[in-house]
Amino acid sequence: MPSGLTRANTSTELESILDIVQSSGEIAVVFTSPSIGDLETITSETQRRQLRIAGIPRGGYTILPAIPLYDDELLQMCERYTAASEHEKVEIRNSLYMREYPLFAYSMRNQRALFHPADYVSRILQFCFHYVQVPDEDVLSLQDRSPFLHISPVKEICVHLRLIVRGTPAAPDESESPVPEQLHFHAESDAEKLAAERAHALSIAASSGGASETEPLSLFTGVAPSALFQKGAVEEVDLDTEETVEDLTGEETVDAVHSFHSEYLTLSGFELVTKASIFYDHEGEGQRVVAVYIPGGVPKDTCRAAAAVLELAVTKKNLRAATNGGLPPDTGIVGYYDYLTNPTQHKCRETEFSRRNWGLFSQSESLLKHLDKLYSQLAPTHHHLQRVAIPSQYQLCGTVFSTITVNRNFRTAVHTDKGDFRSGLGVLSVINGEFEGCHLAIKSLKKAFQLKVGDVLLFDTSLEHGNTEVVHPENHWQRTSIVCYLRTGLMSSVCEMERRKHLNRLILQQLLNTEIRHTTVNINEVDSSLPPLFVPTRLASQLAPVQLAALGFIVERTNKQSGCVVAMTMGLGKTLVALTLCFSHLHLAPQADILILTPKPIISHWVDEKNKWGMYGLHFPHFVASDGLNSLEFEQQLLEYERQKNNEKPKAGHVFVINSEYLAGFLRRFRRFTPFLIIVDEGHRVAAKGNKLTESLDRLRCNLRVVLSGTPLQNDASELYRLVGWVNKGVSKVLPPKRFQELANSINQFVEGDDGAFYNAVMAQEYIQDWMRGFVFREMENDLPPLHDYLLVCGSSNVQREYEEKLGLTETAMTALRATEHRPHHLSTHPACYLAFISNCYQSMVSGWTVRAQSNTSRLRTTQLEEIDAMRLEQYAQMIENEQLDAFINVSGKMRVLVDIVLRVQARKEKLIIFSLYVGSQDLIHRTLTALRVCTFTVRGRDSQDRRRRAMHEFSENKDLTVLVLSTKIAAYGLEFTAANHVVLFDSWWNPQADAQAIARAYRRNQRKPVTVYRLISATENKFVLRSQTRKIALFKCIFHKRTTRQALPSELEDCSANETDNERRDFWAKLKATHLVGDTRALLNVYRYQESVRESQ
Repeated sequence: MPSGLTRANTSTELESILDIVQSSGEIAVVFTSPSIGDLETITSETQRRQLRIAGIPRGGYTILPAIPLYDDELLQMCERYTAASEHEKVEIRNSLYMREYPLFAYSMRNQRALFHPADYVSRILQFCFHYVQVPDEDVLSLQDRSPFLHISPVKEICVHLRLIVRGTPAAPDESESPVPEQLHFHAESDAEKLAAERAHALSIAASSGGASETEPLSLFTGVAPSALFQKGAVEEVDLDTEETVEDLTGEETVDAVHSFHSEYLTLSGFELVTKASIFYDHEGEGQRVVAVYIPGGVPKDTCRAAAAVLELAVTKKNLRAATNGGLPPDTGIVGYYDYLTNPTQHKCRETEFSRRNWGLFSQSESLLKHLDKLYSQLAPTHHHLQRVAIPSQYQLCGTVFSTITVNRNFRTAVHTDKGDFRSGLGVLSVINGEFEGCHLAIKSLKKAFQLKVGDVLLFDTSLEHGNTEVVHPENHWQRTSIVCYLRTGLMSSVCEMERRKHLNRLILQQLLNTEIRHTTVNINEVDSSLPPLFVPTRLASQLAPVQLAALGFIVERTNKQSGCVVAMTMGLGKTLVALTLCFSHLHLAPQADILILTPKPIISHWVDEKNKWGMYGLHFPHFVASDGLNSLEFEQQLLEYERQKNNEKPKAGHVFVINSEYLAGFLRRFRRFTPFLIIVDEGHRVAAKGNKLTESLDRLRCNLRVVLSGTPLQNDASELYRLVGWVNKGVSKVLPPKRFQELANSINQFVEGDDGAFYNAVMAQEYIQDWMRGFVFREMENDLPPLHDYLLVCGSSNVQREYEEKLGLTETAMTALRATEHRPHHLSTHPACYLAFISNCYQSMVSGWTVRAQSNTSRLRTTQLEEIDAMRLEQYAQMIENEQLDAFINVSGKMRVLVDIVLRVQARKEKLIIFSLYVGSQDLIHRTLTALRVCTFTVRGRDSQDRRRRAMHEFSENKDLTVLVLSTKIAAYGLEFTAANHVVLFDSWWNPQADAQAIARAYRRNQRKPVTVYRLISATENKFVLRSQTRKIALFKCIFHKRTTRQALPSELEDCSANETDNERRDFWAKLKATHLVGDTRALLNVYRYQESVRESQ
């Protein structure tokens, strides 16, 4: 281990004292000295152990144990104890021994406790009671005698309780007892103190003769409204222009026309339908409903009453000329619309007509409810899915409709409706008029439906449809029809965030200047149509707008007994979203159990996040995680849960965080386990075909399923179908697998280079996006600093080329290589790595780089090499031993480029992460950089969680530690290394999401610098991996970014080194291209921008 990774200047004597405090629960007084250390050493080591430090006695410092309760728990307990009778006080003290102390277990870590945490809590309760009762003249004298009055949160609780009980805060005058500046710094970094400051707590200004004129805010239950949310999470409105909303009438796009010329249908060739009927897309298995015809479905009087209002919305100011022979028809939009592409403040809102005429809209309510009832009776699955998907604030009259298109005297040309919810149906009805003909014809069905006033047609609006001819148009025909539907754009993340900001503004308006005096706040309380969403008061200000929007999206679905997929790009905080969701559910149902399923390497990340946000009030009385750090504690928690299940103890809700491999054993042990909510992290694993994991989870019979994934689509679109189908089983009923596969094939065909498939790909792309919108919260954008992502094509030395020829690594042969063929990857790392791999002598590489140092077994394996290969391996070992590093490095193009990148980053005093898939490559990189005197640390998949945490801490804090070498597929998960702003992908995997996960370790929230990514590829094996990656990236962008993309052709890639805008980077590329390897090949052949490997089509 590099010397920089050890904790410096912590004396043995100080560690012994702190061990005693931590294990015995007794306090200790220390003074700075050579044997103890200076104040910085004392405070940093105390903080690391989560102990408390008080600046008394004068010249010294008192060390106290960690407080085993959360702030709000301790406050509530002190309040009860202070107000209790003597008998009740005894009962409270006795009850302390019957409860659990998860914070205590966490703070003890590997120490053995020699005291019960209840003893320490009892001492605090007694002190608070004494402080409240002591006469005013004796309060200040306590400051010099009691260390409790110098640590948070006890001192704030004491002042708060004294103010309540006696009416005067009598706050200690800290000016009488100066505390060194370093100690103030330590106190500010204390978790509870920091949380208190962010909550704007305890603002007490004591004046002579009484209390402060302003009412103090409680440290834990008082938060100023202005501090409740982040600034960017509240809607900004100019009060002078609040009612002035842009008139966007005519900006709505509701049609997709597939021809430059309007195509009109005639009745010939279509069968006229006049009787009630249901139609399917085909006969047999997997059929889906595409049309339901109900003649006379709505009373004519009801229709005409609604027409009197809705016809007022009709205007020629619209974008529908293409469906009317080139002339704007008479049409209008009523209800809500998503103006996502307009540069306006409010994107998702009512149309201008609706805003001005809500008072008249009640005349249409009866019609809408008639249509909604017919819909629920005749297409119940579609109706249910639409009911689940529609945001409550966009419901018209409590129905599943958000929007109405009104057409008057409008014979539409052939088109499909754009932006409709594809898991539902459009509801068409004629509500007024005198006419003949003008039937609605659906091309694929070859049916035309007769529609008179009161007739209703439910149909799939994605099918091409139009009106047949009007009979006797010269007779001044009149016809008013409406289509009721759900706009999918209203369920977008943009609308969710806009709605959340609006609700937050309403909350602040409601609160005015009254502080929030509860530890939790229902941030949905201002809208009675929304389900409750409880958030710790202090946590609300830490949640970003996208996280609040995701929470709103989830709780609306779970409240309707449906699941959903949360597809947020890596680093946007999915884990915090999920933990907050658990908190809200347990607040509402304290006895419910929650199951969180996550890959084993990420379990510790969940534990860390829970502990991190605990200081903001995100507490869980029973949080059981199988992270492998404390198997005894885990087993004890399971035994406790078992006693509850057997009714031996009162039931309490548990949050279980376990890995999928342990799930089967867990369910065998707890056969009656019935979770209220299931959360699957890295949920793309659920999408695997024939997955036993989904079979196990399905047996739990829990409908509330939330999938978290930054990469919900890994290889093909069918994964997304299985994922959405798992969170809501009804989705597959309205879109059978065969139909989805047809859509996916259309996209794949274009993505793989068939430009002739563009039209079908666009149609399929829009359909899939509209189909999934109600069940997938999608936020793939971020507001992070710039990302510079480069593909560096590295050359091969003459030695590498020699082995390439021996292996037959021609382009033709490479296309047939299996993903499990690793020899080319090791060869591209370095010939030494390749020879060690084929001779199974990695151990010699790690333990001294000499063949002679191997065991007899390894020596036998090495003799399997040809003589020249064995000599080369020996030669490479000698180069390292003799520090002939340039000669060694120049045998590999990748290694040469990597080393130069590292040295550049080191010179800039910045930090770098290197990801590699292979242990041999990781070892070689670490050894080479260490030999170059570059401070380097390696974390592999097999390393303990403690080592990973230490790596994170040291990499952030140790200025000398420049490079981390990490395993791409395992060590990348659950780690955050925002201290680095350079990332090297030394090799790439066939699935681009593995690389995306790796990059997200540095390019995520809290990153403040631009990030540069260097993808090193060789001229042989890696470009075939690249082709696989770009196809999948293009597919992902088609589905999730609403961009029609395809793989770039080799001829379309342009070397960007010469036109690089950054002068320093351009000079660096030129230097690398001028560097030659053994055999006179250039180290760097080409530089491409990675985003250009995928092309967007207009």
